[in-house]
Amino acid sequence: MDNIRLQEAQYRLEHRHRDGTWAPMVAERSHHDSADHDPERSWGVRTLFRCTKCDEGVLIGPEEEDEQPPPP
Repeated sequence: MDNIRLQEAQYRLEHRHRDGTWAPMVAERSHHDSADHDPERSWGVRTLFRCTKCDEGVLIGPEEEDEQPPPP
């Protein structure tokens, strides 16, 4: 699958809790993110998703060598 088709794919992310329940995760983005006005700028950029029930997060993005995660 090429990158353009992958970028167009839409996924629903859910987080499983220890009690077996599931909750949706939503993207956490800055209101003034420059990618809001230029979708191509968001390609290849990591996105933080947070659980709507417990506030746990997961960072999703392309694999890159020697990349450090952002500070909490």
